[in-house]
Amino acid sequence: MKELFRYKNQIYNQVDLIKTLEKLGIRNGDIIYIHSEIYNFGIPLLPIEELLKAIIECFLEVIGKNGTLVMPTFTYSFCNNEIYNKLKSKCTVGALNEFFRVQKEVKRTNDPIFSCAIKGGKEELFLKETTSCFGKNSVYDELTKNNAKAILFGGEHLGFTYFHYIEEKAKISYRYHKTFKGNIVDENGIETYKEIDFFCRDLTKEHNIINQEKVFDVLSSKKLLRKASFSGAKIVSFDIKKIYKFLFDKLIKNENYLLFPN
Repeated sequence: MKELFRYKNQIYNQVDLIKTLEKLGIRNGDIIYIHSEIYNFGIPLLPIEELLKAIIECFLEVIGKNGTLVMPTFTYSFCNNEIYNKLKSKCTVGALNEFFRVQKEVKRTNDPIFSCAIKGGKEELFLKETTSCFGKNSVYDELTKNNAKAILFGGEHLGFTYFHYIEEKAKISYRYHKTFKGNIVDENGIETYKEIDFFCRDLTKEHNIINQEKVFDVLSSKKLLRKASFSGAKIVSFDIKKIYKFLFDKLIKNENYLLFPN
């Protein structure tokens, strides 16, 4: 097994990471959705591409062939009036995610704003066409319906876009649907026109940014999060459907529940 990081004179290897993921409740056959920031963990002990490959190997080892690995590869292409090229448009959300999306047998969704890279036994669930970034048949919809688990690989401070799916379901008023239009170039180089709705934040309204720190503190107090230390950072995992149910119920009673300040 390969050594991954050094932190405070201790070395952490692939076996350590696999055991940590298992401790966090990740099992064979799971669908896992990962936000990551690898530079929190300590001093890398491998060249960057070897390190990224070794980390992904650990995720795939734990979930097995029947499991499915999902990572955000957001481009915001249509927001920036750009063509979304499924093979060439680089993701803007982390080195691990960008490395994963270009690996063999990894597929990418058609969402020209919030695309995800997918590999595994249930990957077809996430490759459906959708007319809304957070709506029916979106990655977030399928993660919820199929009892996926989320992993924040590097700490609770990592942005968790899934919250916007819950906001859309609860029909909160401080966001609104905006249609974005543009062209997508698929894996075969074929260019097609697409329209997609994005449940955007209303910039005319104050205090409509999610207070993620507060939200995760509450979820932790309700024992809905699992946390473990690995090298110099935290890894957090949770069941997406449980988080959805808890926060959806809160938003129905108080649509400002997720916001800062509150």
